[in-house]
Amino acid sequence: MSEHITHTASIKRLERSSSDRVVAGVSAGLGRYFDLNPAVFRLGFVVLTLLGGAGILVYLAAVLVIPVEGRDQSIAAQVLAERSERPAPLVGLGLAGVALAVLLSRGDLWPAAGAGWVLILVAGLTILWASRESGRGRKLAIALGAIASLLAIAVVTALVVAFAWFNVSFSDGLGDRTYQPATAAEIQPAYKLGVGNLRVDLSHVSPSTAARVRAKVGIGELKVIVPTTAAVTVNANAKAGDVYVLRRHDDGRDANIQTGTGGGLVIDATVGAGRIDVVRAR
Repeated sequence: MSEHITHTASIKRLERSSSDRVVAGVSAGLGRYFDLNPAVFRLGFVVLTLLGGAGILVYLAAVLVIPVEGRDQSIAAQVLAERSERPAPLVGLGLAGVALAVLLSRGDLWPAAGAGWVLILVAGLTILWASRESGRGRKLAIALGAIASLLAIAVVTALVVAFAWFNVSFSDGLGDRTYQPATAAEIQPAYKLGVGNLRVDLSHVSPSTAARVRAKVGIGELKVIVPTTAAVTVNANAKAGDVYVLRRHDDGRDANIQTGTGGGLVIDATVGAGRIDVVRAR
């Protein structure tokens, strides 16, 4: 007689640990799934947190999408499944998800992530927490969520107003840009940047070049380098900030410097908020 014993292969499932946890059991769950010591993942989250705060963002995202041990659905999956009966948690999840996506795309939480997105993340997580509490804790969570939401709205509104006043256009781009035309034909009629640092190096064009160059930065720094001996006419204006043009300086609100006779290289430099430098090549 022979016996046929069938072994059912166990399917490994990624879950947050309910027993071995420091915060929410994410590291222990990852360690169990990958057969590694949870300390490896805890150290990774700490390092990412020290390098700008991304560790906190990744951890929060994991808490939302990884189910806790013994449950079939994660927080995010449960909220989506109950979206018609309980719409409030869906609002919180949506706010938290958008804020997490934006902050993760920037790769940091501090110091320059933007208070508005951080407050939106706090508001979303608080609303999610409020939906899972009851009694006095629920009322407190709702109050905290309302305060965080109002602060987030206030900060975002202030940013929108400020960007509008400083003429910031995100379609002009973000970050650092450098342009270095070698001839007059390569000079673009306009150089624009929404937020960041813009550098236009004209030091390699002929000193006898006659051209008009318009350079604009919404928020940030603008630097224009002109040939050592070229005739230069400059009209530089900053709505708020500092303007340095060929050893002349102005600052404050509507800082403006005009210099030159109207010939040669004509530089129209504009910054909404920040700094303008127009210097000669060394």
